[in-house]
Amino acid sequence: MHAFSSHLVRFGFFALVIAGCGGGDATVEVGVTAQPLQASAPPEGGTEEAVQRHLVVMLTEVSVHVAEDAEQDEAGQASPGDDDGSSHEESASERGWSTIFSGEVKLDLLDASSTEKLLGSSEVPAGKVTQVRLVLTDAELVEGSTTSAVSCPSCSESGLKIVTEGAVEVSPGGTLHLTLDFDQARSLTQEQSGYRLDPVIKIAKAEEL
Repeated sequence: MHAFSSHLVRFGFFALVIAGCGGGDATVEVGVTAQPLQASAPPEGGTEEAVQRHLVVMLTEVSVHVAEDAEQDEAGQASPGDDDGSSHEESASERGWSTIFSGEVKLDLLDASSTEKLLGSSEVPAGKVTQVRLVLTDAELVEGSTTSAVSCPSCSESGLKIVTEGAVEVSPGGTLHLTLDFDQARSLTQEQSGYRLDPVIKIAKAEEL
């Protein structure tokens, strides 16, 4: 876990200076919180305490879709082309996607369960935010000193899409803060072959600062 901690410290400083390119006239920033996993039960009759369980995920990209008009709004809500692994640059330019974070960082959801972690911020066109997309490439379950690999079949190159509910808009010159909430318990299942992750993530808060 020492290696993860050093990654997270560097990420904490790096995320604060992430800035998007382009001629946007508003700002969107994205943070994440997490619902904790239940601690594993101690051995029966033993003196050991329960062990805290938590997920560590590899995050490689965060992006948002901003609809500047009704046509882009419809494209953002139903975008079948996004799932075929085609060029993300083409998708961003044609459908209004803006990258908030791009890189590679291990995110410890134990830390996010106590304090919101900033993932990044970027300039975007003002308008209605219709989706947030996360790309995860790896995951593991940590139980004390034990680490177990977690498969994530749905963590594809096209990413995990979280659709906004209601009117989530950012006005010209404004800053919209989005808080994603990662439900670890509902996301993790144990199968005969091992652990499986099907991320359950919702937008817990959307407020213009």
